[in-house]
Amino acid sequence: QGAALVVDSRDARPCGVIPRAMSESSNPSDEESQEEGKLAVGSYRQQALLVPYRMQQVLISWIFIVASVALILDFAALQGLVRHVATPGGLTRFDELCNWFGVVSCVCWLAGFILLAHWLKSVGATQLGLLGCWMKVVASMLFNLQPMTGTMNDPMLGGGAGLWWSNLAGILFFHVGNVVSCIDFYVATPPGASKSKGWLFHGNLPITGMWVYQAATWFLVASNFMACSFAGQHDWAPLMMTSSMPVMVCQFAGSFLLLVGSVIYTIWCDGFRNFANPPLA
Repeated sequence: QGAALVVDSRDARPCGVIPRAMSESSNPSDEESQEEGKLAVGSYRQQALLVPYRMQQVLISWIFIVASVALILDFAALQGLVRHVATPGGLTRFDELCNWFGVVSCVCWLAGFILLAHWLKSVGATQLGLLGCWMKVVASMLFNLQPMTGTMNDPMLGGGAGLWWSNLAGILFFHVGNVVSCIDFYVATPPGASKSKGWLFHGNLPITGMWVYQAATWFLVASNFMACSFAGQHDWAPLMMTSSMPVMVCQFAGSFLLLVGSVIYTIWCDGFRNFANPPLA
């Protein structure tokens, strides 16, 4: 038989069954069965040991934490930039780091989702789960265009602000990818999850994290749409200035929720405490 393992992911059918042949023996002893039973009902730390390729998930989760923190700093620098640009004192050093915070954040999102796509393929993710992940890879590519062109400071590419459309297009792909991932969790209810248990049940943590990500991108879609200039092609755009309170609230709510979601995934794979691979047989 097989040992039921948590195979949860951000974009795939979260759980599955790993054949016993992948372990040391095809006929587990009574002691092994008892040990697996303890892991199944044990603490988060014990259950995290059952995550396939756990260290890859730890790496991905930490990359996303760095990406989220850099995004928070990017928004903080942006808010300082739009407030100080016309003042006698001019921009501060922190304000001038705006695009570079964006570079760090966007490169991390891209690297993380590429690694996640590899992990999903390795654990046999559903096609719907893979679709959600690849949409976020595309989103990350689009995100990188804005800080890249912004650091170029080419007037033909939007000057210091960069391309006007890349962030809006990117966050739409990111948000739809999160929605697709949530649908995948609903359609292919993972064996390790339980609808009768709470959001903080270990098997439900990746589902919880994905819903937090989706909540984050709702805020970020709103902030990007409200502040988008659409290259001055419409009289009504932007709906609100970047420095306005609704835009600022949505920016920080979205970025902090991305950080919360990343922390949830790090807890799921025990990425704050366990950085060791199990010894090879």
